[in-house]
Amino acid sequence: MALCGALALAGTSAPAMPAYAFTGHRPAVQRIRSSGTTELTSGWAIRSSADTRDTGAEISTPDYPTKGWLPLSRPETLMAGLLENGRYPNIFHNDTMAKVPAGQFDVNWWYREQLTVHPRKGGRTFLVLNGVSGKAGLWINGTKIAGGAQLQGSYARLEYDITPYIRDGANAIALDVSRNDADITKFDTPMRYLTQNQVDWNPMAPDQNTGLQYAPQIIQDGPVSVRNAHVLQDDAPDLSTADLTVKADVRNTTGSAQRVVVSGTVTHGSTRVACKATVTVAAHATRTVAITKADCPGLHLEHPAVWWPYQMGDQPLYHLALDASAGGTVSSAAAEDFGIRTVTSRLTRPVPGKTHGKDGYRQFIVNGRPLVIRGAGWSPDLFLRYSPSNVSDQISYIRNMGLNAVRFEGNFPPDDMFARLDRAGVLAMPGWQCCALWESRSSTWSDDVTANASNQARTMAERLRDHPSVFTFFQGSDDAPDAEKEALFLKAFEQADFRLPQVAAAEYKSSPRLGPAGTKEGGYNYFPPGALWNNGRETVNTNDPTLSMTGSAWGFDTEVSTGNTIPTQDSLNRFLTPDEQKKIWDPATAQGQTAGQDMYHTFFYADYTRLSRMGVYNTPLWHRYGPWKDAGSYQKTVQIGEYEVTRAQFESYIGNSTDKANPSTGIIYWMLNKAWPSLQWSMYGSDFDQPGVYFGAKKANEPVHVMYSYDDGSIKVANLTGARQDGLRATAQIIDLDGEVRATATAPVGALGSQDVRTVLHPKVPAGTSKTYFEKLTLTRGSEVVSRNVYWLSTKADQVDWPKTHAPGRYTPSNGFAVFQKDGYADLTGLRALKPADIRVGATTRREGREMVTSVTVRNVGHGGSPALFTRADLFVGGRQVLPIRWSDNDVTLWPGEQQTITARYSATPAEPDVRVNGFNVPDQTRHTG
Repeated sequence: MALCGALALAGTSAPAMPAYAFTGHRPAVQRIRSSGTTELTSGWAIRSSADTRDTGAEISTPDYPTKGWLPLSRPETLMAGLLENGRYPNIFHNDTMAKVPAGQFDVNWWYREQLTVHPRKGGRTFLVLNGVSGKAGLWINGTKIAGGAQLQGSYARLEYDITPYIRDGANAIALDVSRNDADITKFDTPMRYLTQNQVDWNPMAPDQNTGLQYAPQIIQDGPVSVRNAHVLQDDAPDLSTADLTVKADVRNTTGSAQRVVVSGTVTHGSTRVACKATVTVAAHATRTVAITKADCPGLHLEHPAVWWPYQMGDQPLYHLALDASAGGTVSSAAAEDFGIRTVTSRLTRPVPGKTHGKDGYRQFIVNGRPLVIRGAGWSPDLFLRYSPSNVSDQISYIRNMGLNAVRFEGNFPPDDMFARLDRAGVLAMPGWQCCALWESRSSTWSDDVTANASNQARTMAERLRDHPSVFTFFQGSDDAPDAEKEALFLKAFEQADFRLPQVAAAEYKSSPRLGPAGTKEGGYNYFPPGALWNNGRETVNTNDPTLSMTGSAWGFDTEVSTGNTIPTQDSLNRFLTPDEQKKIWDPATAQGQTAGQDMYHTFFYADYTRLSRMGVYNTPLWHRYGPWKDAGSYQKTVQIGEYEVTRAQFESYIGNSTDKANPSTGIIYWMLNKAWPSLQWSMYGSDFDQPGVYFGAKKANEPVHVMYSYDDGSIKVANLTGARQDGLRATAQIIDLDGEVRATATAPVGALGSQDVRTVLHPKVPAGTSKTYFEKLTLTRGSEVVSRNVYWLSTKADQVDWPKTHAPGRYTPSNGFAVFQKDGYADLTGLRALKPADIRVGATTRREGREMVTSVTVRNVGHGGSPALFTRADLFVGGRQVLPIRWSDNDVTLWPGEQQTITARYSATPAEPDVRVNGFNVPDQTRHTG
């Protein structure tokens, strides 16, 4: 996030996820497996140190009385634990969270775990702590094992041999956790830990996410332990072969040398490759074992099953199962899934005098095919609660929108999410976050922090390396690492055998060894479609070498948005009162860049985005679409406006991808989702609401797509699939407000290769066309409609004042939003003159396994020329909106005599739903789908 620079310069409510998504019955005592790994997901409780004077030695005794402690369903942050125990109900409604007393977290809190262990005979017992937000002291059965100098950092993996302290039967663990780093907006408190926070994505959690995010583990091994098991692959350029190397560290925990047999099996479908190696490991030593095709010829795979992003192919996964035996008995085992694919990266070649970035732009190639990365930035739950089912639904939304990637700016989720992305074929773009100790100069780090940085870097590299969805790692965000930090990170990633491309920063910066990043950031608030498509020199702030803040479609933009995301009225009613909602739509918010009152469900007001007030967003909306008077008329305006600019944002990056001098190589929309109900930067709501942003992105990212180029009025066709497309024909119709077709143009597309984009038409707007008009595009193959896309346009173009747009802000090199010329707004006000459309709706529902499928047919039966503009369908059962839901299309526009059937898939409901249909000029109507 570009806020890092700002901070450096400045010194009936719907929960985010339903409670049932996080909690479940857990026994009060965690039982440990006799061998292998047990996640400590049961037996936890928390209590403030303000409520007890007992010491860690006392609290960690197995018979310690826990009356007054708060039980947890699993290890979680303090706020998550308080919410689970009924504190602060309706936390996300209005400003309830602001009333939580944050001072209660200034003191340390205790975490206590009760567990039953039967130690393995002749073996060792290990405790693995997978990070802590803040720092902690660790006690086991009355003995202190570690302190906060070591036990800190959100992603650190710390393993302790607790064999001397464990008992046969009841055991207890205690953690004395101190508060995580203070709110990043409080400049008087220096950062202390390499931890996670959610930057400027939403208000900070009252506890600053203090506590545990990932479950600790108990591992019971025999005399030798297997760690760090993974697979390296050397693939042929054409992927016709793959040479695998199975690697693992074998650790001897005894006082004498051990002869160890390492056995591994790689499987996929009918493929089964079994390998074995025998090694001697010295006493109290660790030895790395590597099994290659020279040792096991089966590790040379002919015609391997290749993993692809979902729009380009299949997602086969291979499985490694590995164990180490000593004395004829399996002592330790490990397993890992992996995919065979090749990822490379390069900088595009600059064209002298024409390319804006002197080093070119970052481009990624998967399995030999360059592709435009089209993703968005992910946010965890505000209190770091993790729900596999919720994440599964989110990934289904990602695919439904046609996105191919997710960026993780720090805030890494559990491995389960990466595994789900692997299976879904969605690319993952992880890297360190901005605006925290991560981006301070390494010379300011203490020895403890430096050691912790090395641990976290290697841990994350090991976690990510075998996931085929992961295609890169960004070693910096707003800033590139300094030489010492870069050396530390690269050494850790090399030790972990991380072979994917690494990038220096998310901005146009460089580091000594990784070199130029070739990426940019921003803008973060409103830009009209024409400015997004424009990749001319005027879009470049020549005073800013980082090339940030404009959002125009050239290069690789690692975080870019068109501003506030306003949820649908249904969603707003779930978390805001009418008075708070008025802060969004009040006509006074359309009176200039600083207009409006501060809103709580955003980040605090700062001049680089101004997202907590609606002035920057609503002012152009008002001038372009015309005035509104109430919440209802505002909703019609803002939803169609969100759709318009989000569609243009993605289409422009697809459409400009073949530009010779300034190709667009990637776009990460800022952001994908939010940690709570939000009015800022999201493509869908925490309640799975789908605003105009969602369907605008979905339209732009169709697999085979026809689009309008706002910069020159041309028509382009894109093929985002993995196969060549033949037999396509594009047609463009220019239609007046009264429904008269003023011009028609059509042309064959010709053979279109995978990831190719081609300009096929240059239709002209005839003289006399209404100032606000439509352009309807269709892409057909024979009688099949492959893509249909309707634009509302103006003969008066938007005029951006680029010098003022580039004027330096208080915290940043330029504004993160468009400044318009005087009277420089496109005139779309003619849409308000459309007569009400007359539509007929039919709907049916059927069941397919665990899902229901509803088909909704909308027909415009009017006799005039008015289209049914921006017509939307929603489903309800018993008055409750059906969410999450995956529509084949929505927000459609139909002229008299036209009809379209759209389908929705969702988890089966107790009854068949009702469908509500409405639109910009379409009155509400509801039909039962039976």
